[in-house]
This record gives sequence, C-alpha cells and structure tokens, in this order.
Amino acid sequence: MRPTGTSEAALVVAAQAGDRDAVDELVTTYLPLVYNAVGRAVGPRSDVDDIVQDTMLRALRDLPALRTPESFRAWLLTIAVRQVGTYRHRRTADSARTAMLDEAADIADDDFDDLAILRLGLSGQRGQAARAGRWLDPDNRTVLSLWWLEAAGHLSRTDLAAALGSTVAHAGVRVQRMRDQFDVCRAVVVGLEAGPRCSGLDAVLVGWDGRPNPLWRKRIARHVRTCARCGRLAADLVPAESLLLALALVPVPLALTVELARQGALAGASAASASASAAASAGASAGASAGASAGASAGADAVAKVGLVGQFAHAVVAHPLLVIAITGGLVAGTAAATTNLPARRPAVAAAAGQVPAILDPGGSATTAPAVPLGPVSLESANAPGRFVAVAGGIGLLSPVSSGSPAPDRAGATFEAVAGLAGTGCVSFRVTDGRYLRHSSWRLRLDRDNGTALFRGDATFCPRRGSIPGTTSWESQNYPGWFLRHVGDVLWVDRSDASAGFGEDSSFRVRAPLAG
Repeated sequence: MRPTGTSEAALVVAAQAGDRDAVDELVTTYLPLVYNAVGRAVGPRSDVDDIVQDTMLRALRDLPALRTPESFRAWLLTIAVRQVGTYRHRRTADSARTAMLDEAADIADDDFDDLAILRLGLSGQRGQAARAGRWLDPDNRTVLSLWWLEAAGHLSRTDLAAALGSTVAHAGVRVQRMRDQFDVCRAVVVGLEAGPRCSGLDAVLVGWDGRPNPLWRKRIARHVRTCARCGRLAADLVPAESLLLALALVPVPLALTVELARQGALAGASAASASASAAASAGASAGASAGASAGASAGADAVAKVGLVGQFAHAVVAHPLLVIAITGGLVAGTAAATTNLPARRPAVAAAAGQVPAILDPGGSATTAPAVPLGPVSLESANAPGRFVAVAGGIGLLSPVSSGSPAPDRAGATFEAVAGLAGTGCVSFRVTDGRYLRHSSWRLRLDRDNGTALFRGDATFCPRRGSIPGTTSWESQNYPGWFLRHVGDVLWVDRSDASAGFGEDSSFRVRAPLAG
C-alpha cells in the first residue's frame, strides 16, 4: 500500500535518525517504484539492475541531507532520472567506439518490457503499449516511464514534475509531446504485429534489421498513415491511459533485493528463527507449489508468495541459484519483501601490494598463485577441453581447441589485466574493451560503466584451486564467493567447502587459444 504523505515523512525522519527498520521499510516500499521507472526508461535488464542499485545506494547515502522529508518520493525519482541520464551519456560515448558490438550485446540482453509483459500477463493492446515504448526517443522514454506510473496511480503529477526538474505546467507540455510520439509508436507496433501483415508494409521493411530506431519509426509511421488497412488498425487503439489504470508494478527480482541487502541497503527487520537448511527445504517444496499455481490470480496466493520471500532469505544467501527458482514462481503484482539478510557485505581489506589471505573453495587459507597478465584462456579442471567462453554476452563453458574456428578460439581468449577494483587481483577484458563480470550471479560480458559496483563485479582474485596446478577465482566484492560452473553455465557462488564445489571452481590457466 502506498504510504500517505504524513506516514512517508515520518518514515523518512525515522530513517534519518538511524532507525534501521525505517530504512528497511523505505527501501522495500520504494524499490519497486524505482525499478519500474528505471526499467521502462532504459530497457536492458542488466543495465537496469546496476542503475537501480546505484540509485538506492546514493539515496541512502544522501538521505540525512534531505531537508523536506515529505518530498522523499519525488527526490528519489529525481536521483533515478539523473542516473538514467548518466548511463545514457556513458553508453553514447562507448557506442561511438564499439557500435556494432554494442548492438549485438543489446540483442542478447533481456529487456524490461519483455519481463513486464511476462510478469503482468500483458496481452493485446497493453502488451503492444509496452513494446511501443522501445520506439520512443530516449528523453521521451524517460517521460513515459514516469507518466506510466502516474497513469497507473503510483505517482502524482507533482512528483512527476519534480523528478523531471520542471514546473507542473512544463511537465504537462513534455508529457503531451511524449504522448504524441507514443501514439505514433503504438501505430507502428500494431502495423508490424498485424496478422497477416500488410504486403505494402512488407515492402517498406526491406532492409530493416528488426531494431527500433527513429528512421524506421518515421518510415513505418508514414506507411500506416497512408495505408487504409493499417490505418484502420491504428484507429482502433484505445487511449493509453485507459490501458494503464491501476496496472500493477513489475515485481523486483529477488536477486536485486539480495544484492542491495549485501550492499547494506537492507538490514533485515529480525533474525530468522529457522536454520538455513530448514529454510532451503521449505523453499524447495513451496517453490514447486508456487510454480504449479503461477496462473492463479487470487489475492491470498499473492500474499502467500510474498511471505515465501522472507522464508527463503537464508537459503538464497546460502545458494544464489535458488534466486532463479524462487523468482520464477512469484506471481505478477508481488513486490520485493523485507528479508532477513546480512546488514553489510563482508569487508574487503587488503594492504597495497598484498593479496588478502581468504579461504579458498577447499577451506584452507591460501596465498594467491602467480597469474601472468596478458592473453590467457581458462580451462575447467574437471571438464578437460571445455574453456571459459562467451556466447551472446553470457559466460559458459565451451569445447574449444587449437583446431577450432578462429571465432570460437577468440571467444575463449581474454586479456588478464590488473584488477579494476583490487590490488593483487585481475580483470578479464576482450578485444572490444568489455569485461567479464558477475551480474545477478551469472557471468557475463559487459561495458565498464564507471561505477564502483561494476569494478567490483569485474574483479576476480586468484586463489589456489582444489586440484594441484589449478586456480580458483574469488569475487573481489563477495569474499568467499567463487567462479564455478554448473553444467556448462558459469556462476559466482558461495563456497560450501565440499570437494565437488572445489572441483567445479578450479581452472587451469592456459596459453591463449587465439594466440
């Protein structure tokens, strides 16, 4: 339930005074709002998670300086809009150097709009409206993200104007300009998705690569305006605000909530009474039940699933792969819940020029093995012939050899460079300047966005592997969490000190396959 202005102000004042329960409530109440605003403004979900994390952490850092607690909602969204602008500026600068590779990465990345359609069960004109947002100019996409929340009843026009840094009157002008372009984009989508598609439009689309952009928006819209068949389809569209009335927020992925908890944004209201093993057992059975009833829409089911998040908290911390299973069973409309998670991530402390002695996957204190900087390939110790590689921007193990095609060998070759975030650690870079990083526990290839979060995610510290002559790679910003494979999928996972984990997280540093 949305807090009233009075309760919101009181909550902010309590949080400013150091009340950790109030901080938790602020984060869990407003995280879904920020996640939806950023998601609809940006698109690619990996970028959305980073921006949302930066927004929430900046807000908590600057909260004591907020002089008008009653304006917290607008103040928070102002930070989010500013972070989106920073992201776009950096992305534009990066794309000038790596345009083709960036486009390929975008295609591979999951999109927030697809998540919204899936989680909220959007169909028909509602689903088309979600997809139409991709065709907007960037500035209008930001306005859409805020207006969408306003139309759905989650935001006031005053809050929208404050987030845009304008007066209410000028915000109204910007909204109207966005809506004019949004109507064009909706007409474009309805024309593209017509079945069967107009033959005249097919002729117009010759040479289109399938990605929304202003040039093709203009061409397709021109056809829709002049084509009697496509024009009738566009004329049947109902006003967008009618589609958005009382529309729920897209639930926040539990992995993002866990990440914020580890960064100190959530302290947890109370300690769990059940052990981690009991929580894991409850999570497994309840998760299966949730998956079986995903189609149900009864309010009781939704409430039950929100409660499950709290039950699963310790299990999630113990094993991040449960995040995928749990979030897959949540129904649309459930928000991130307050969870019993650590108040702070483990501290990372190392003197300059030294490698911290941290437990390796086998459980013994180690000194970092020597790892040469420069081009390398990483072979799985317990899956010989399978190397760390990337496909579609996602890290996996792939069978590669010196006789493999050049593109396959290049995809399994990385340049080990001095760690972006830690002395004695390394980062793995590819030829276009992107780095291997973990995001929502998965290993992926991504651009450096200049944040401390990215630098930590993209830095790995070498440890002695459990198999002689091998190396394990510990996450710099998650001590005790290591790169490992589960089948051919690569994750960052917490060591359980078992022999199996040690083998799965051990790799041989080989000469570069692409050398």
